[in-house]
Amino acid sequence: MGGAVRIILIVLAVVVIAAGAGYFLTPPIASRSQTLTVEAPASTVLARLASTPVGSTVSEGITVAEAASVEGDTVTVPVTYADQSTGRAIYTVTSEGEGSRVQVKLEQDLGANPLDRFAVLTGGDVAPLIEPASAAVSADLGALPNASFEGLQYSIVDIASRPFFFVQNCSDASAESITSIISQAVVAIPPVMNQNRLTPNGPLMAVEPRVVSGQYCYQVGYPFTGRAPRALLIGQVGQTPSGQALRIVYTGSEEDVLDEVYNRMDALLAAAHLDNPATTEDDWTTYEVYNDDPTQAGGSRNREIYYVVQGDVSALTRIAPPSEAVAVPEAAPAAPAAETPATATEPEAAPATP
Repeated sequence: MGGAVRIILIVLAVVVIAAGAGYFLTPPIASRSQTLTVEAPASTVLARLASTPVGSTVSEGITVAEAASVEGDTVTVPVTYADQSTGRAIYTVTSEGEGSRVQVKLEQDLGANPLDRFAVLTGGDVAPLIEPASAAVSADLGALPNASFEGLQYSIVDIASRPFFFVQNCSDASAESITSIISQAVVAIPPVMNQNRLTPNGPLMAVEPRVVSGQYCYQVGYPFTGRAPRALLIGQVGQTPSGQALRIVYTGSEEDVLDEVYNRMDALLAAAHLDNPATTEDDWTTYEVYNDDPTQAGGSRNREIYYVVQGDVSALTRIAPPSEAVAVPEAAPAAPAAETPATATEPEAAPATP
């Protein structure tokens, strides 16, 4: 009996010694976490956190040191603290209704000093940092559009500028207002072009370079060939957008284009951190090319939508790789009219290597 007790005591002593050795030999980590909710789909939230740029700050005193890694629903971002110690910001994202729940966890690697073991219990230097870090993450994710980019198909193309005759007007975002402006342009622009000996060189386009007082301001017109007039009472002459662009083929109605294309593309740009003016040269210029009759009920059902690239899109293509160039559906024949521009032709665009 005594031998059995002695063996048990020896085993317990070995376990205690091993546990103590493990405690003191394993590098200690101080950590604290908070949970927040976001009104955006989990896929969009996860992608934005995963594309956090190296060198950016999580919050004051916490700098992203290396590119994030993703495993399942968890994003791990190596960080450096103000005292040059290392650690991680770890985000666990789960769906909650139509939005997301995000656990924000800060970890800090501690030194070999046995006194550092107490920081494991108290949270050390990360304890006072978790609240401002969570607030900063919440504010950043709170600006995301409540949309998902999943399933969005686009290609990357290079486009050349062409002479462009256009008129400019603004409207609200309603489908009725937009189709009204486009329909008026189809009637009003061709006579002015004919009078000035300008020949349409492609289908009707609507360039949307800016938002003014909450309204969309369009430059609606046609690429053209011919000598540009020196003075115009009606309309203006400029150049169509050029450069690298993201191209989406859309065959739905005007009423659904915001949800089907623009909101989803905005979610993709935001997920890739390309919605931040500090990381781009300017606001993204978008434009539409109408390959059929844009005056039909519900607007054009055969159009291309372009986002002219600003900045490096490598983060975007990692999140959602481009598809092969999507063929443009065959354009419907234009109604014959003396002053109506020629039948639509595809814009001068050559697919770039994804």
